[in-house]
Amino acid sequence: MKQNVLSDDFFEELASQLNISETAFDSAERSYKAIGKIFEDYFKDFKIHVYPQGSTRLGTAIKPINENDDYDLDVVCEFLGDYFKNAEDLKKSVGKVLKENDNYNKKLKEGKRCWTLEYADSARFHMDILPCKSSGRNDHSIDITNKENDKYEYKSSNPFLYAKWFDEKQENEIKRELIKRNIAFSKDCKIDDLKKYGIRTTLQKAIQILKRHRDMTYINATKEELEDKPISIIITTLVSNMYTGEESISELIYKFITEIYEYLKKDSDGNYLIENPVDSEENFADKWKIYSSRKEAFFNWISKLKKDLILSSKLQSDDKVVRFEHLKETFGNAAISNIMKKEHLKGISKINYIKPNQDNVITFSKNKEKNSLEVKEHTFYD
Repeated sequence: MKQNVLSDDFFEELASQLNISETAFDSAERSYKAIGKIFEDYFKDFKIHVYPQGSTRLGTAIKPINENDDYDLDVVCEFLGDYFKNAEDLKKSVGKVLKENDNYNKKLKEGKRCWTLEYADSARFHMDILPCKSSGRNDHSIDITNKENDKYEYKSSNPFLYAKWFDEKQENEIKRELIKRNIAFSKDCKIDDLKKYGIRTTLQKAIQILKRHRDMTYINATKEELEDKPISIIITTLVSNMYTGEESISELIYKFITEIYEYLKKDSDGNYLIENPVDSEENFADKWKIYSSRKEAFFNWISKLKKDLILSSKLQSDDKVVRFEHLKETFGNAAISNIMKKEHLKGISKINYIKPNQDNVITFSKNKEKNSLEVKEHTFYD
């Protein structure tokens, strides 16, 4: 019996629904530029650089599940010099500027690494401001302030090179799209230029969809369970490592689900190793050996992905209502309801299918004649 799975038409529309609107993005951009101006004025004798990082910079940010909730904007406040005595002095100096500003002092709270500004409900976002200084190593790396057990220390990071690595991963797909639109391609094409052309890659869309599924998995989680929630940098890095620029969204998502074990290395002690692609000394899964529940939570989420997107009997139903209800539980009511209104699900049961064979192997196919990929079942952790 054929098992119907979600089509690229559906995933394209879902990614569109998850994407942050231009209005919301522009509002957030104005806010972080205003923060930057305040810092530049206050620290006028210092060289300083304020810029976005994380999902905002990578183009993988998603709308909150509930339309009335806010989303986060990650901003780096980098000092281009060693102006402070230590990490605590730097962190508190940045916080002092915000506390002394009437517009921000009541919205401010301190996190482990960032200062968080909770904006008014109408703005619908909060801003995480990461105080740091340039490392001086001439590799774009920064030393970020980290607070652990009331003690401050510096930790190395390199969001600039990570973003550059992520951009280069998408280069071939972007080039094809620009050629299709008869636009000259430049190796120096910046992310702002891509926004101008409205280009969004398969990689960005697949990451957004996977992040939404993860968020839905944890929608009713306790505070303790949220500590184990798979972090976005691990999802982004693993999907990017799998991406060749040739996959469709559905192919990349199913590749992630069925081939994940191939991209998970272990160190000499048997601990999982998900390397930062621009800093081999950093392991994004380093907390897994300290908190085994985080490792287990990651693989439980992978199993749920497989059940929800590949093996679900509800997706095989001939009853469209049953399929829609399953999709609402999987990706959120708002996004799926908007897709239903557009009646954009014409390919939901036609393009792709998955068929279990007699050897307990799952075969993913675009059609019956070609592009088959056989993947055996695996136990993901010991």
